[in-house]
Amino acid sequence: MFDTIARETAALIHNPGIQARAILNSVYVDVTPDDERTVKIAFGPAVQGLVQVDFTLLDAKKAHVDTVSGAVRAADASEAAFKVVFDLIEVWFPPVA
Repeated sequence: MFDTIARETAALIHNPGIQARAILNSVYVDVTPDDERTVKIAFGPAVQGLVQVDFTLLDAKKAHVDTVSGAVRAADASEAAFKVVFDLIEVWFPPVA
């Protein structure tokens, strides 16, 4: 189930400017080619009917920098992750003026 949610989420996020790939129960998002940091979205079990979603910012060496976690309804997991990842990108990858 979680690998299916990851594939659906990667398909929603992936576009010409942002590369997203699903690997098992996670999605790895490369926001810009100039920035070696990656956003990892991991899906896992939570209480009945919910899916645990962890958003982790990884540095160039793929070491943990920051994490935001939450639980969402299983039926809404892909859409919720899609919406939240773009909010986090605005925080973790602020525009350069």
